[in-house]
Amino acid sequence: MGGLLHPRAVAAGAGVALAICVPAALLAQLLDESDTVDDNSSWLIVLFGVILVGMGIGGYVAANLRLDAPLTNSAVAALAAYLLVQTIGAVRLLAAGDDVTWAAIPFFALLSASAGMAGGLLADRRARKPR
Repeated sequence: MGGLLHPRAVAAGAGVALAICVPAALLAQLLDESDTVDDNSSWLIVLFGVILVGMGIGGYVAANLRLDAPLTNSAVAALAAYLLVQTIGAVRLLAAGDDVTWAAIPFFALLSASAGMAGGLLADRRARKPR
């Protein structure tokens, strides 16, 4: 797998994913914590969708930069973006004395990697399509 993983592609994809996902996640957190919306609000679902699309776009960017291994790079880019944000969030919660939902972390990690791979599949399909 060492030859398939390209750090520059992963970093670029993760950067794009972070640029889209972090503002959406912060807005969702702000709306939730300020009691502007309730826990089952449609706005939170829309923002969750924006986060998943952001992971997919990050995966698309990573895959498009290295079409020799689109799925590997796209999945790792989205996963790296998720793990960076999740690590910061978990440290913040623990420092504040709040609970961290540890069981949700692997689920959302897989969901993020899957969204990234969906973007990678789109990039691969677009590159293979005759023009």
